[in-house]
Amino acid sequence: MVATGKVQSAEIERTPSELMFGEKNRSTLAYSIKEINEMLKVPKVDPEFVIQLASDPRVTVRKIAFRILRRGGNLFRNENIFRIDGIELIAGADEAGRGSLAGPLVAAAVMFSPRAMIEEIDDSKKLTPLMREKLYNEITKRAVSISVTFIDPSLIDRWGIQTMNMKALSDAINGLDQECDCVICDYYLPCGLGVPAFGIPKADSTFQSVAAASIVAKVERDRFMRSLHAKYPKYNFYRNKGYASREHLEALRAFGPTRFHRFTYRGVQSFQERL
Repeated sequence: MVATGKVQSAEIERTPSELMFGEKNRSTLAYSIKEINEMLKVPKVDPEFVIQLASDPRVTVRKIAFRILRRGGNLFRNENIFRIDGIELIAGADEAGRGSLAGPLVAAAVMFSPRAMIEEIDDSKKLTPLMREKLYNEITKRAVSISVTFIDPSLIDRWGIQTMNMKALSDAINGLDQECDCVICDYYLPCGLGVPAFGIPKADSTFQSVAAASIVAKVERDRFMRSLHAKYPKYNFYRNKGYASREHLEALRAFGPTRFHRFTYRGVQSFQERL
């Protein structure tokens, strides 16, 4: 018991800097909320550790993490937490169409200069179609580089949505025509990018470059689905964009799937024989 007491005393006596940088790979669950607050008192917060906190199962810890990640006050300034050790050019990546029954999975990567701020930018899901189109035009004018990747439904059926999601993000990031210093992805993070990279929950509503990527991916995919509607008007892809709306499910029941449907998805599987 005495030995245990000494160990606990030694833990308490460590400085916030030693706590953060000495054991940042340790599970965040090993730290109390009081310890975490102490660890975040250092002049320069380690973004990797804060991102680990953002996935902690404790609600209070996640709130602490997002308070740090969003303390810039807007999506543009929030990215400054990553601008350490010479990092300047930050690329954001996100995908659209992951849960759709039909149509491609689309991923986009967007990179801005450190001084390019776009007003009103936000997670694409929070914006109207008209606002997405407006911001899409602004993003394409202001971005240093943009890359978009389309994944065919047949590849999703063959390899699975998660594998193809990672490939789409990776291809979009690697497709940028200028090398970035850092990558931020919305939640999912592909491997082997060659630069510091972070997969962060709610990144599309926290960081400008990721929000921009979510808008570009959504607009590009919606345009594709509207063009697909001209070929398959019975499914009303113009309106539902391939998602499982009532009218879409009724059309599947009446006419069966097209080649652009994802046959491994539950809402499509029972109608395969009608193709």
